[in-house]
Amino acid sequence: MVRQTSPRGVVARGLLVLGLVMLPASAAAQRVGGVPRDVALEVTRLFNATATRKVRGDFTLAASDTVRGDLAILNGNARLSGVVNGDVVVLNGDVVLTEGARLAKGLTVVGGTLQAPERPTVTGEIRVWSARYRYQESGDTLVADTDFLTRFSQWVREDDEGETESQLFFTSAHTYNRVEGLPIYVGPRFRARNGATRVRAELYGIFRTGDRLVWNDENLGHRALFEVRQGERAGIAVGTRLFDEVDAMERWQLSDGEVGLATFLFSRDYRDYWERHGAQAYVSAFAGRGHELKLSYGEERWNARRARDVFRLNDEVALRLNPRGDEGVLRLLTLSGTFDTRTESRHPRSGWYLRGEYERGHSDALTLAPLTVGLGRTGNVTELGRTGNVTELRPTEPLDYGRAFFDLRRYNRLGPNAQLNLRAVMGGWVHGDALPVQRRLAVSGIDALPGFDFRRTLGTADAGTCATGSEAQYVLLGRPAQCERMALVQVEWKGDFRIDLFGDDDEGDRRWQLGRGHADGTWVIFANSGRGWLVNRPATVAGTTSEADPLFFGRNRVPDLNTWRTDIGGGFDFGDFGVYIAQAVSQRGLSPNVYVRLGRRF
Repeated sequence: MVRQTSPRGVVARGLLVLGLVMLPASAAAQRVGGVPRDVALEVTRLFNATATRKVRGDFTLAASDTVRGDLAILNGNARLSGVVNGDVVVLNGDVVLTEGARLAKGLTVVGGTLQAPERPTVTGEIRVWSARYRYQESGDTLVADTDFLTRFSQWVREDDEGETESQLFFTSAHTYNRVEGLPIYVGPRFRARNGATRVRAELYGIFRTGDRLVWNDENLGHRALFEVRQGERAGIAVGTRLFDEVDAMERWQLSDGEVGLATFLFSRDYRDYWERHGAQAYVSAFAGRGHELKLSYGEERWNARRARDVFRLNDEVALRLNPRGDEGVLRLLTLSGTFDTRTESRHPRSGWYLRGEYERGHSDALTLAPLTVGLGRTGNVTELGRTGNVTELRPTEPLDYGRAFFDLRRYNRLGPNAQLNLRAVMGGWVHGDALPVQRRLAVSGIDALPGFDFRRTLGTADAGTCATGSEAQYVLLGRPAQCERMALVQVEWKGDFRIDLFGDDDEGDRRWQLGRGHADGTWVIFANSGRGWLVNRPATVAGTTSEADPLFFGRNRVPDLNTWRTDIGGGFDFGDFGVYIAQAVSQRGLSPNVYVRLGRRF
């Protein structure tokens, strides 16, 4: 359907989505509370770097002392009389440089002032912003508040020591999708700190713009959080959450920004969504930067959501239907953990990253969503009725399942200008009953196998989506992910991309740069291989058709490697975006795909 919209309305709504939500303004133009966005991200990366010496509170460097690397000071004043052989960043504090101070690189002050001699001994650039540095903490890692709408917060109150902050927050959900449109979060948040103890409380109302700005249940939600965190570099956190929000399936693939941009510009939404309404309590233990183990328990109601005719630039192309999810009340016990030794999270040069999760789910009564032919769950179920060609089923016994998911990455620095990076993603059914639709998986598309189109079925038993039967039936269901297990292996070789069109006798080859961002350019060669499958349980296999048989494997088996889908490709990575081409090699007759990514591949 093509909607009639005035040119002025198209421009206004387009600017709203692009300017405020999906596309951050250019680093040279966007400012976060008076601080350029690239500066906020830069100082955050330096603080989080493993090699940086971090100080919380006031810091004095005597004339006889030397800091051999980078120095970052948070929420404290600094008096420097000695030598620092790296960059110095002071966040939310004042700086005094004495006559004898020597800084081998630059000095950046955010949220403070600088007192220095007329000619300070600072080799690099001196930059000072009085606007406060705003951030959140995850363990010992800082996350800068760089959302464009943060500047429109209506009030902020802080005590004299800067240890307590109350704020009325107005922000977006950082994405745009075919179910909610642009979700807006509005509400108060409170933060307090006393020594190593931190308290955080948030209460947000959610308004979903959808295709109509109507005040009704479909467009309203909420999210509340209360957390107490004890410890600096290591400690524990205890918290609880209340929520009524729309969540996305398979978040392990594309980022929020990439999904929203594809929806707004091209009417291509690469995620599926459902509603979660309930409560959760959790306890976590953290240590160092990025190491955390978390245990949570909650009860929530799952409801299906429909795709809506949200505003988009290319509205002549119909949006994909949002697949139905299973519906009912579930009790979820989740154990998750993160292990991170990367040099930095945004542009890692070396190190390990591991994220794992185990979920145990239970439901007394769950209405089952439809699947393609031969995959409908059988056994102890009752038929509720039919809608067209779709049969609604409900188990006559409680549903219990176990699911695990792992994302393992290794970054290897081969030299000053080269990397070899590896990634393995695997997960799915572990024990119990068949997985709910919300917990199923697929292996296709830009982030997993870019040589294969997103959830395009190949044959009547598709190894990427576990779809069976005709393509037409699969389209009518919204192309859901149906696999109970998946495995994916990715490898990439990267090196600096240099250009010397006219020669440069003074400096030699110059690394490719983009405007003021000075983004490194690298060439990338990659390969990906993976597939999904179903688990062969008697209650599931009974009544299946022959076309589904190639998708079923025993619970202790992994499909033969010759059945995996494989592609190869290459391209150029410019830091904030990359341009690539990928070709399927395990399947003949497919054309190569050219695509753009915002950020690194992984």
